[in-house]
Amino acid sequence: MKRNRIIRRLNHLLFRDRLNFYIELLIFQVIFYSILLYYAIPYLEGTKLTLPESVLFVMQTMTTVGYDLLTFFPTENPLTIIIIIIIMSTGVFTVLMIIPAAMAPLIQEVFRPQPPAAVSEKISGHVIITGYDELVKSLIESLLVSSLRVVLVEEDENKAFAAMNDFSKFKKEIYVISGSYDENETWTGADIATAAKIIICEQEYISSKIILGIRDRTTAEITAVVDRLLYGRYLLYAGADHIISPKDVTGRILARHASLTPEVDIIYEATKGNRIRRAEVSENSLKFVYITVSEGCGIIGRTLDELNLYENYGVEPIFIMKKGHFYFEKGENVSIDRSTTIFLLGRTDSITKLFENELKCAVREEKLAVISGYGDLGRVVESELEKAGVQPLVIDPNIDEITGIKGDAQEESVLKAAHIDKAEACITAADDDDVNIFTTLIARNLNPGLHILSRANKSSSVEKLYRAGADYVALLPTLGGQIIAATVLQDIVSILLDLPKNMKVVMKHITEDISMSVGECERMTGAKIIGIEGPNHTLIRPPPETNLENGDSVIAFGDFHALKKLIKLLSGEKYGNIMRRL
Repeated sequence: MKRNRIIRRLNHLLFRDRLNFYIELLIFQVIFYSILLYYAIPYLEGTKLTLPESVLFVMQTMTTVGYDLLTFFPTENPLTIIIIIIIMSTGVFTVLMIIPAAMAPLIQEVFRPQPPAAVSEKISGHVIITGYDELVKSLIESLLVSSLRVVLVEEDENKAFAAMNDFSKFKKEIYVISGSYDENETWTGADIATAAKIIICEQEYISSKIILGIRDRTTAEITAVVDRLLYGRYLLYAGADHIISPKDVTGRILARHASLTPEVDIIYEATKGNRIRRAEVSENSLKFVYITVSEGCGIIGRTLDELNLYENYGVEPIFIMKKGHFYFEKGENVSIDRSTTIFLLGRTDSITKLFENELKCAVREEKLAVISGYGDLGRVVESELEKAGVQPLVIDPNIDEITGIKGDAQEESVLKAAHIDKAEACITAADDDDVNIFTTLIARNLNPGLHILSRANKSSSVEKLYRAGADYVALLPTLGGQIIAATVLQDIVSILLDLPKNMKVVMKHITEDISMSVGECERMTGAKIIGIEGPNHTLIRPPPETNLENGDSVIAFGDFHALKKLIKLLSGEKYGNIMRRL
């Protein structure tokens, strides 16, 4: 609410300045025209006016109340008529500007719509989210795949209106309310006593007071999202159950892409009890993995059609990601290069065989990676690279010479001092997107063969970073929102991969007897089932006639509408009931 008061105060000052200007202009015009008439009329009309008469004449002319010209003088000189017309025009304009300037803000304040202060009905088992920004928008979009109801609490009325506009089509699932975080009525309006989970997405000092204020009012699990890792422990002390740092997650992802070694990263691994325990993993267990292609791999320059992975290895290529773009249907004959990530579904032994035969490449023993920016994210990248055997070299204006190079990575001389020409990777991890864009541009020109990974805080910066020369861009708010959503949905469905246009790859465990085939499920939902792991079978590209059984883990992809129906159907809900609710 403090921010609201500041904004309103600024608007009030601007309104007051504008109104004062028009009043001062009117006073100036009255004085100027009165003096003009006082001296001009005797010369033009041969009639003398007193100063009060001049003022009265000007006021009657400006306000258009009318007057008897004979009261003052007969108008004979055309120049006098022109002067009167000018007085009337400018005076009326000024008066008419004062009226709306004074009244319009008052009228707007009276009739301005207010966001609701409470949900419109009693709800339970819902998720409460505080604050609204790009990260929260991504989080809510990811939650739409489920049937969870979300209550967004935003202190700033303008942000609340923005959220209402963004999710206007989902009024039954997404409730937006506005109120002070310090007021009990706000949390009562959000039905906090019956909430299942609470996600706090505000600055740490605001998050702390929210947690301290609501902890005794709810049994819900509270997760706090932190911008600075250092403050996470204090929020735990305040009463948060979990801490999530988008910077930590993003740093690990950037470091993985910069490790310069082709490795298999497991997104999903089916094991006994649906938990990953490597000692129990069978060679026939199903894996959904991604592999980042590195310089020197034998598949560079080839397409997935040429590799023929399913026929040769029994591994299904699901997607290709290249410079932020996802390609479906076997990659649409996209040529593979070092900026390519391949997403594969297959059995453990098949993926191992593929990796050994096609993806292994010679790796230099000494590998250098330059990191621009040494905040929380830069520190995570540095730590992860050291674990991977890569030598990190940090550039930042606020570090000592022991830690790295003190300087601005936007300076060509600083990048040269960091041996950017000999580095194999560069991670631009500054808090400022403009800095990352320019650093990427310089680094790409100094070393055309460099592998560049960039952080972005705004979606509008992603395409610019790719154009500047980045091989991979991690959009911090989007990744953070998706990671938080995955923790919220973990008891409902596993989000394996988020794709553009709100497409997702999910894994849903069947716990009911549903008596349905793969083909029937796909026709009813619109989702595509790409793999099944059951107690006694593992299937990739399951035929349409394959029966879905209790205990199966189903991997599928589609948009959130299709996946929402799929999740309900695999949970045992009748198709007719699903369609009525949707």
